[in-house]
Amino acid sequence: MTEMLILVDADDHETGHGEKLKVHREGQLHRAFSLFIFDMKGRLLLQRRAKGKYHSGHLWTNTRCGHPRAGESTDRAATRRLDEEMGFSCDVTKVATFTYHAAVSNDLIEHEFDHLYVGGYSGEVLLNPEEASDWQWIELDRLFTWMEQEPEQFTPWIIRIIKGPHTPFGPEWLRRHAEQYTFDHLIRLQAKLLMRVSKTYALAIPQLPAPLAWVVTYAYLLLRITDTIEDEPALSPQQIRTYEAAFVAAVKGQGDARRLRDEVAALLTEQTVPAEHALMRQMPLMLEVHHQWSPAQRKHLLTCLEIITRGMDEFCDVVSVEGLETCDDLDRYCYCVAGSVGEMLTELFIDFDPTLLPRRDELLRLSVSFGAALQLANIIKDLWEDRERGMCWCPKDLFAKHGVQLSTVQAGQPDFAFARALNELIGTTHEHLQQALSYVLCIPSRHTGIRRFVSCTLGLALLVLVKAHSNPFFTPARK
Repeated sequence: MTEMLILVDADDHETGHGEKLKVHREGQLHRAFSLFIFDMKGRLLLQRRAKGKYHSGHLWTNTRCGHPRAGESTDRAATRRLDEEMGFSCDVTKVATFTYHAAVSNDLIEHEFDHLYVGGYSGEVLLNPEEASDWQWIELDRLFTWMEQEPEQFTPWIIRIIKGPHTPFGPEWLRRHAEQYTFDHLIRLQAKLLMRVSKTYALAIPQLPAPLAWVVTYAYLLLRITDTIEDEPALSPQQIRTYEAAFVAAVKGQGDARRLRDEVAALLTEQTVPAEHALMRQMPLMLEVHHQWSPAQRKHLLTCLEIITRGMDEFCDVVSVEGLETCDDLDRYCYCVAGSVGEMLTELFIDFDPTLLPRRDELLRLSVSFGAALQLANIIKDLWEDRERGMCWCPKDLFAKHGVQLSTVQAGQPDFAFARALNELIGTTHEHLQQALSYVLCIPSRHTGIRRFVSCTLGLALLVLVKAHSNPFFTPARK
């Protein structure tokens, strides 16, 4: 099939179409794109063009270059060809355009209005041998030295972009773009996302030692994405199940994070806060960090994520304004969505300091109460907002014991039977807080950062209980 290129003028306005080889024989100006993909070490992915290419065969060049089809945008063409040629996809961003004219092999001429894209990726490369014969990740300093010593090994366009005498780009331009995909930059991005979605945890997590804070921040953001999916009122229970399963697969590297992001982001309404919209948009880039954690850390993260998503699936169809059936159901729910988080944190603490291993069983037992205390405090704090969304996580049997039907209670209305039932739930939460304090004391005093992190979250939960106990008739506006 004849490949047709898009002919353009000096301002990239389309002027017609031309057959690929004819365009290159005559040196007609046409639309093209060039991709520069960096990994988390700041290295550039180079490819070596296949020997049988119509020109510049066996030369090294940037990650990918090509031409959009007639009627196809350069954005779409860039991502399509990246997948077809290098066997992976990632978000790419157009950062510049330039025009160049160069003689290439086989008596052909490249005359392109070139759209330059950058992106970040650190996974597997599956080369298409018809397009490229080799590839490598290369440090930028090594690339610059190589280009100085053996420029004949490279295509004319990458030479023009990086080393050309009048290039508007050059080595520093490449370094700036590489920096935004490094591990350090992605850790800073995580911290910014955390600050937007939870100021509480943005204060608590930095109390941890830096390497531990990084993975705990990542864990929190993973769980916040599952919450975003679960809490979006526009999604049906079946959609929630489907998207949560797809998210777990994406974290494992077995699903398409970009496709999931695009589908879910298109369905999020204004009832999902802007910070969670931003988190969803950044999800594929955030997941690039996943394989930087140790195998043990990844195992703990995935175990927790799978318990939470199974738990959400279990309770998705049964929760209503009438509440959960029993206190046992509430215990089960709190374990699934919070006790499992306490267990995950404990495993991460032990991974950070293996001398905690002899106390693992005790720490894991107490960690369930740590998580449950935080979840119960949130259930109490968000009682009326949850009701507005058609759900209540309080146990019917506990409130029925005090003569209260959860589906009929109203915010701000003095109801002393309700107050007695709420105080019993506060008492249960307080018991978990006491166990959580024992958890803190099980952590050696030398780990002041871990102790401060846990204590900070417990202190906020305690404050919720104090306020709810002193004013059981609180309303959403006054909580």
